[in-house]
Order: sequence, then structure tokens, then C-alpha cells
Amino acid sequence: MQAHLDCVYCNVRQALEAARLASADADVHKKVVLKSLDALTKYDSYRTPAEMGGVIHHLVKEYSSNPDPYKRVKEDSIEMALSVYPGLKRFVEGDGDRLLRALEVSAAGNLLDAGVYGDLRAQDMEATLMKELDRGFALCHVDALREDLLGARNVLIIGDNAGETVLDRIMISEIKRACGNGAEPSVFYGVRSAPIINDATAEDAVASGLEHDAIIVDTGCSAPGLILDAADSEFLKLYREADVVISKGQGNYETLSDSAGRTIYFVLKAKCGVVAKDTGASLGDYVLLRR
Repeated sequence: MQAHLDCVYCNVRQALEAARLASADADVHKKVVLKSLDALTKYDSYRTPAEMGGVIHHLVKEYSSNPDPYKRVKEDSIEMALSVYPGLKRFVEGDGDRLLRALEVSAAGNLLDAGVYGDLRAQDMEATLMKELDRGFALCHVDALREDLLGARNVLIIGDNAGETVLDRIMISEIKRACGNGAEPSVFYGVRSAPIINDATAEDAVASGLEHDAIIVDTGCSAPGLILDAADSEFLKLYREADVVISKGQGNYETLSDSAGRTIYFVLKAKCGVVAKDTGASLGDYVLLRR
């Protein structure tokens, strides 16, 4: 998905927000914003919004000397997600269509996105998530996914934000159940190679308990999305050979929607007008899209 002028405004906001999380020094904030504005004058040279965002957030880390500005936010989002995990797991397991409900829970976890919603520590996440679960998917290709999962031996999930990894454990359990081939399939979970915004790294995925549910793999990419040209060769082999690939969140959609080279199921909340238009959804809709 191409970068748009709207992405410039969003990235300036994120630059200042991230700089304030990374450092208390107002001079650092000013330098980050000015350097970001300079980088954003070349907005049409970036292939995707996620690549643009990666440049901005690397500037934040460089000028603040803070390698993980969102570390505390990630820790808090994982803690919040763990607190609601048991209730949501019971909710899914008590439903007649467990796979669909698990996917809805996973999509609702996309709200734990500091790049869009800022510092989430002041929010009542349980109440927010339960309210969101009433909405369902505006675009829903679950029947196609169900068919593709049946008999699958290898499933790859490309992760998004850190807190979301907790709720993705519920989805992983139901994916294994949906494969229904007698032997449990191998489910791999791709994470960022280094901290970027609040996206999940291997350390974050382990903190969520996800290593008990899936095989955590490093994509080799440290942008807020999966850029295939930057990915590790071993990961790319897994990506190409997996029976089913599920991509979580807007960043991965931005980088893969036009260049995936294979069929992918995108699970996300359309949190900006640019992504909503590209998916064919409306702003704020949840999407389960086969492309």
C-alpha cells in the first residue's frame, strides 16, 4: 500500500509522542520533530506508510539514545491483556463458532496499538475490548480461512503489537483445532527483530506466554511492518512454504497488501481512512480479508 499525504500528519504526531516517551528533554523533542519533518518532505519516496514510520521511529531512538521508547507501554499492555485473557478464552470456548470468535478477539486486540491510540495505561481495556467484540467483522472471509486451515500442517502468523500477542494465544489454540488433521500442526509466530513502537519482539512474546502456544520466529525486520526485502532468509523460506499465513495489524497490511507474493489473511482494525479505503472497509471497521 502506497504512502499518502495523510501519513505525513500521522507520523509527525507519532514522532512527538514517541520523543516524549523516550526522553524528558524538550531539546530532544524539538530535534526529533525537526528531523522527522525533514525526512517526511521525501514522503513520496517511501514505498509504504510502514517504511515511512520506521524511519521516523529510528530517528526517535537515535536522538533520544533510548533503544525502546515504548518498553513501559508494552509491558503495561501485556499485563492488561493477561488480566482479561482468562475471561476471553472462556468466552471463545463457550461459543458455537470458536474459530470466528477467536479471530474477533484477536482483531479486537489490535486496539492495543500505541502508534494510533497513544499511551493506553489510563484506559479500562477490559471494558473497551468487550464493547468492541459486539461489532464483528465488516469484511469476513472466515469460510475461506476455515477451508484453507483444514488439513494444514504449517501455519504462520505475522504478529503486530506486544499486548496483542496475549490474545493471539486464543486464536492459535482455535487454529490448531480447526486444522483437524489428527496431528497438531506447527504454528509459527513472526516478531520484529528489534523494538519499534509497541510492536512485539521475541522478548515481548515470551512475556505474554506465547512460547507455550507457538514457535516464535524472528522476521529479521525491524520496521513497523513486514518488509520482505529486509526479512531473514530462513523466515522467508517459512513464509513461502507455510500452508496458511495470517497477518495481524495495519503495519503488516501496509507492507504486504501489494507485494505479498502469496495468499494472506489480513486481520486488522481499519484505524485510518487510508487503510480503510484500501481494504474496502469503513473507518473503524474490523476486517478479516483474504488477498
